[in-house]
Amino acid sequence: MAGSVAVKALGASRVAISGQFYGAADRTFHMGVGVYRRKAFASWFTRLGQAIAPEGHVHLQAEGVNELVPWLYLATRADPHNVEAYIVAAFWLAGEGGRPDLAERVLDEARANNPKDYRIYMGKGRLALKSGAQTGAARAFDAAGVLWERDPGPDKIQARLDRAEMLVYRGLLYEAAGDVPRALACYRDELALFPGRAGIRERAAELAAAGHARVAPAAMWQTILYQRRHVCEREDH
Repeated sequence: MAGSVAVKALGASRVAISGQFYGAADRTFHMGVGVYRRKAFASWFTRLGQAIAPEGHVHLQAEGVNELVPWLYLATRADPHNVEAYIVAAFWLAGEGGRPDLAERVLDEARANNPKDYRIYMGKGRLALKSGAQTGAARAFDAAGVLWERDPGPDKIQARLDRAEMLVYRGLLYEAAGDVPRALACYRDELALFPGRAGIRERAAELAAAGHARVAPAAMWQTILYQRRHVCEREDH
């Protein structure tokens, strides 16, 4: 209770403080869905972040999840609308953390605080796919698509990438259910967003010609799920 009162007392500064906690998590782990961000303001939060952050370019592994998650927890407590912090926490809990049950709880809390944000439903769809719950995944991606249509958010580039991700997962799920026409519709919509995606174009051609693709849909979505990686802004390209 005391912590909750303290957070509320911070008022408008909660967003900035949440960003500092999120930045501390990212610098501690520096891997995952989030990105490294410049420090928002000079304060004792900044100095604290510098104290706990590793020097140089370090990517912690599984044991570092226990160091990462508390900072993300503080970020969501300071600002319950920091959806990115929820998504990153769920990503690592379900993956390196080995706690998909906690990841589900994190996303449920995120949804309660941000019921109209499509990104939360995308996270739930990915989590459902990882656990093999195809019906739940389909529902989550459908909900994400509806919310995306209503409000794709201010980042137009990321919104297009997210929409394409929804479409490929949904297309694969339609394939798994034997609904080839809807799967093809998803792939065509994705290609309308990104015409250069040769793999999707090839898969759609196989599906249209033979009614199935060479690589099973489940194998495809498992490959996509476990190859999702953060593009590190501090790495040389």
